[in-house]
Amino acid sequence: MLAHDALFTTPTCRAFALEQNHRLFHQANALSQCALDLLDAPTLDAEAFAHYQALRRKADLKFAEAIDHLRLIQQSPRMRAVQLRERSAVAQEA
Repeated sequence: MLAHDALFTTPTCRAFALEQNHRLFHQANALSQCALDLLDAPTLDAEAFAHYQALRRKADLKFAEAIDHLRLIQQSPRMRAVQLRERSAVAQEA
């Protein structure tokens, strides 16, 4: 029974990791949009521009974190095994 449960845990873990990755990209995009909204303000002064730059840096760091996270998901040997199993299951269904 343990081996049977393990078969379902790995795809579940992969799905969770991809969901978390989606959240990271969503957070990065939200930060980026907030920064761009500052540029659209009618009164853009040095302080507002500094705030824009700080938000852009945060967004860039969050994008980098999301990309690194996605690389880890894709490079994980366990995840590659899951992908191969999923592909072979789809090929067998076709």
